[in-house]
Amino acid sequence: MARALRQPALFGHPPIVAGPTAAPPVERRRLSGQCLAMLRRLRQGRVTNTELATMSLKYTGRISDLRKAGHDIRCVERDRASGVSWYELYETP
Repeated sequence: MARALRQPALFGHPPIVAGPTAAPPVERRRLSGQCLAMLRRLRQGRVTNTELATMSLKYTGRISDLRKAGHDIRCVERDRASGVSWYELYETP
């Protein structure tokens, strides 16, 4: 069993004890280069799926990655005849 680490008191406060029950640090997932490029473009305003496809052929997967990271991306308009969709970023974390 691991020994608990003790930190000396600072300014009279009780010592901080880190032991086996301490929670592991939370790690944020990094966004890929394609996700970052799409996010930069979405911050400029509405973007079509044809423009997103020039950044990533699997742009829907990258949009899903951005949504999982907390970005509110919505499909705001869809032209079924031409197959063009418009996406917009509403808020960022």
